[in-house]
Amino acid sequence: MGPGIATGFLQRSLNALNRNGRDFTEIAVDRQIGGKTLAALQTFLQRRRPDGETILLKAVEALQGARYIKLAEQRPANEAFLYGWLAHRIS
Repeated sequence: MGPGIATGFLQRSLNALNRNGRDFTEIAVDRQIGGKTLAALQTFLQRRRPDGETILLKAVEALQGARYIKLAEQRPANEAFLYGWLAHRIS
């Protein structure tokens, strides 16, 4: 999984946690860290402290886990790796 996919997980999570745009406007899920992504992240962390970072990490890791399961479903050979991916890549 490359940085673009992880960035997309971050952007999707921020959009899902913005309380329907009340905290900050939706950002593009373009898999690029830019000014709008950083501003949304900063606003989220300021408004949701002290637990915001933990909750955001849980959201990103949930998407990461779902991706690993999808990879195993799409390519049966990946099932051999799924247990390890979940054990060592998700906290």
